[in-house]
Amino acid sequence: MGTQEVITETQIKQRLLDLEEQNRKLQQELLEERKNTNFTQIYPKGWERIRNLIQSNPGA
Repeated sequence: MGTQEVITETQIKQRLLDLEEQNRKLQQELLEERKNTNFTQIYPKGWERIRNLIQSNPGA
């Protein structure tokens, strides 16, 4: 026969608090990911290349 754990009311409340905190963190991460959806990150080397291209052909 299997073992059965005795779960107290305090343990249940703590687990619910843990789950709520975990959910909050996941929601925050999702918000952070969505902030830069239409954003392309360009590194300094990339900016330098873009500036050089603009200087060499301003009408492009």
